[in-house]
Amino acid sequence: MRPRRIARRFYARATHWGTPHVHCPSCGGDTTVPEPHAEQICFVCHVRWFRLDLTGDEAADWAAVKARAVELGASDVGPGDKPNWAVVWRPLLVDCPDGRGGKRTESMDCTFGYLL
Repeated sequence: MRPRRIARRFYARATHWGTPHVHCPSCGGDTTVPEPHAEQICFVCHVRWFRLDLTGDEAADWAAVKARAVELGASDVGPGDKPNWAVVWRPLLVDCPDGRGGKRTESMDCTFGYLL
């Protein structure tokens, strides 16, 4: 990693230490929990990404993720006939307080999509 990116990642980790947070789907840098349907830009790697909540219907969820990615400027066919976006299903929410004063990690019922 380059020195500026290392510094940004260190700063992101220090500012989110001990509070509920998620990791960037592209670089893994710590970030706040995003609002549904809001576009995010990673502080560390500057990748554009979004969150969509799951409904339980996999076909509808997949179609919604595809539609949101295309809405943000992605295409289904990129270099090598591969799409230029990716999805993380049920990402982890880190440092959630549990009832006994400790912290735990739990799975969120949403997806993170990001443009490559």
